[in-house]
Amino acid sequence: MKKLLIIISLFYSLASFSQENRVSSIVVLSPQETITDKGLDSIAKMYKREQKLTDEHKQRVRENNGENFELKSKKEILFLEKMDLGSQITFGLNFYFSYKLFEYHENHMVYPAHETNNSTKSELKKIAEKHNMNWIVNIPKVEFAKNKNGIIGEIRYQLYNLKFDEIVLNEKLTADDQNPGFTFACESGTINCMTNNLTSAISNKVLGFLNKNRKYWR
Repeated sequence: MKKLLIIISLFYSLASFSQENRVSSIVVLSPQETITDKGLDSIAKMYKREQKLTDEHKQRVRENNGENFELKSKKEILFLEKMDLGSQITFGLNFYFSYKLFEYHENHMVYPAHETNNSTKSELKKIAEKHNMNWIVNIPKVEFAKNKNGIIGEIRYQLYNLKFDEIVLNEKLTADDQNPGFTFACESGTINCMTNNLTSAISNKVLGFLNKNRKYWR
């Protein structure tokens, strides 16, 4: 499977996470709706798969996560058995949130999930309670289009908090397929570069909110 995410870094520091003994728990959901232009159909088909992972692939997932994250490995394996272009962003967010939060909380928990919902507060609350997680990153819709300037994407995302039963972020973001350089480097003109730019934009928003709003932590 092609790798979506080129490891990126944030411009702001999250070092203050280590100052409070609170565990971050996030479920990142696959997009509820994914729309692609006809001109991108062939690319979208390359990312669409629904099949069981091989034992070797499952073992790689477990080794990457380590023995202390058996639940995370189980959830990731289940998620990877049903993928499309939109869910590449979900898995990229899962990877990056885990990567950043592990620096400050070894007992954090982040994993992806396929959970159909209507993007309302009541629906997101049910999902959070089902998984016993404090945060839900939901993607109601993502659109991929191609024009004379290249590939562009628009995504709507939500950040839900169970402790206060509140959707604290609900925004639309856009991205192009151009290489921003440095730590965000990617191959310009590719779908991976555009999805990587969307992933990094959401990551900045979500991690920034978590860092500045400790009252929402449980």
